[in-house]
Amino acid sequence: MSDPHDLVCVYKASNPAKAELVRNLLVAEGIRAETADTHNPFPGLSTMPSEVYVEQSNEVEARAVIADAEKNHIEDDSEDDLDESGEEFAEESSPV
Repeated sequence: MSDPHDLVCVYKASNPAKAELVRNLLVAEGIRAETADTHNPFPGLSTMPSEVYVEQSNEVEARAVIADAEKNHIEDDSEDDLDESGEEFAEESSPV
């Protein structure tokens, strides 16, 4: 049986900055989290993908927090594409 304090990867980010944002989100929710970049002497400067780790006992909760944040981000982005009339990508009239 594995130790509930073992670290598991809950998120693979395209860059260390995004991994740090996800780590901060989890920490704000009371979940201890680390990035693979934590021990890098120049954190955030790597161009390699970065991972976010939590204790195995927090894996389900962490994944739920991340999924909820991604869902809300997608919904927020789609609202930005609407104009005042509620139409997505409505054509603007240009002066002739």
